[in-house]
Amino acid sequence: MCNLLLYILVSFINVFLHIYRSIAVIKSSKLKASTLNAITYTFSAIVVKFISESSLVVAMLVALGTNFLGCWVGMWCFERLHKQES
Repeated sequence: MCNLLLYILVSFINVFLHIYRSIAVIKSSKLKASTLNAITYTFSAIVVKFISESSLVVAMLVALGTNFLGCWVGMWCFERLHKQES
């Protein structure tokens, strides 16, 4: 159970990082975008490790839930930060 919760957390963070990185590549400096890209793809390796240790059904459900929620939260955070900068 603890591994499943950790897998969900890691997957959520991974999606959040990918959303933030996608926005940063367009709106940030080369250094910030490159750094986020390196962090994001390194973090993805951790997710792959969890996927390889999970059943297909668990991997699909975690991917579905964390991708939806992670994208929603990532976009919400970006909108909040963007409003504060304006």
